[in-house]
Amino acid sequence: MKIKSMFKTLMSTLLIAGMFVLPVSAAQVQNVNWGDKAYEIIVPGFIEGRDITIGDATTPAIVVEKPVQKSNGRYDFFEIVTTDKNAVMITSNVMDMDGEMMGDLMAELEDGRVVYSPILYEDFDEISDKPLFFGFKFHDVESNTIYEFPLWIVFEDKGSSGTAETPVETPVTVKEVTANVTSSKVIVNGKQVAFDAYNIEGSNYFKLRDLAMVLNGSEKQFEVTWDKEKNAINLISGEAYTSVGGELTAGSSKASVKGTTTKSKIYLDGEEVELEAYTINGNNYFKLRDIGKAFDFGVIWDSNLKQITIDSSVAYTEE
Repeated sequence: MKIKSMFKTLMSTLLIAGMFVLPVSAAQVQNVNWGDKAYEIIVPGFIEGRDITIGDATTPAIVVEKPVQKSNGRYDFFEIVTTDKNAVMITSNVMDMDGEMMGDLMAELEDGRVVYSPILYEDFDEISDKPLFFGFKFHDVESNTIYEFPLWIVFEDKGSSGTAETPVETPVTVKEVTANVTSSKVIVNGKQVAFDAYNIEGSNYFKLRDLAMVLNGSEKQFEVTWDKEKNAINLISGEAYTSVGGELTAGSSKASVKGTTTKSKIYLDGEEVELEAYTINGNNYFKLRDIGKAFDFGVIWDSNLKQITIDSSVAYTEE
């Protein structure tokens, strides 16, 4: 059956979850948690953490080797472990990318542990060629939900992940933030422009492609491209911006939303750079002053008028 509304809720949860894993060069046993080590899964055949695209959003996933089918026809995917003494049972659903239910599990915890071996409604070999979603809930003795977490898994055949010589990348810590809608007026080269922008921890963050759009044709214009193979954002100074559609459109109607650290690499004119950015509702938002400094355009704050001015005719200066 279709459970679209539930799936969207779980997707939202996944987008704000801080999943901490250590990339490895070859498959091995790996502990995975969501920032709370009281709840972990122990994953055999863990290959790496990877960002995947679900619909229009980028979200974290883990890549694992396909498990071997047991004699009873089921699969042991991993072991769930918790130190929370109040947790006595878990329930779980397995879904495909369209939100179609593919399996479920209800199991009691023994000494805080249980092997995750769900009942699957379809043949695993047929459904594992695309990412699968696993949603978990921990319950107390009164069946109240006390903790829940989501997990996307990409399955690969054994041996397809390469050898031990595969380079090990530095792990990225996923930080969750609250983003409040920026209420300040924004002036770009003398004209007021409506932006979908947020204030995060005292700094203003703008959608990268919105900034490229409004500066297009000026002396500080820049191009934005996406390298899917490298999971990288490329910024090219001086080149005209190519619109992809959706720039300068209204964002969330909520006064505040959640955001997570953007895990993509960022290159400026071919050189990798460190720029603070967050993914909010599937889009990348960068600190305005970081982009102003990178492309050397003026960013001015008028506290009396509560106004932000972006001026491509002047150089960037620090506050």
